[in-house]
Amino acid sequence: MLDNRVDGLYRLVKGRVDWDNIIPTCLEVAQELEQMHELKGPQRLELLQKTMRFALREAELPKEKKEHISFFINTVLPIAMQAAILASKVPIKSIAQSCCWKK
Repeated sequence: MLDNRVDGLYRLVKGRVDWDNIIPTCLEVAQELEQMHELKGPQRLELLQKTMRFALREAELPKEKKEHISFFINTVLPIAMQAAILASKVPIKSIAQSCCWKK
């Protein structure tokens, strides 16, 4: 049975997912997840992953490509989303200057 939240998020991006570069779609879904104040960060990530997995199941792609994308969703996506969140809160330039260009 499909979670109503997953269904709603999927409808937002249905037919528009670029499977060669899913990060923009994930960021779009993440923006919607930010409106769900009752969810904490890990719950939002889990819902994002569930939505992308469902979209992948619905996609007409070769099995091998689906396996590759599934691996990405399970392993790389959480790191990419953490980086995006960090970048939105703290400018990367200031992080680089504080870490790399100290005198």
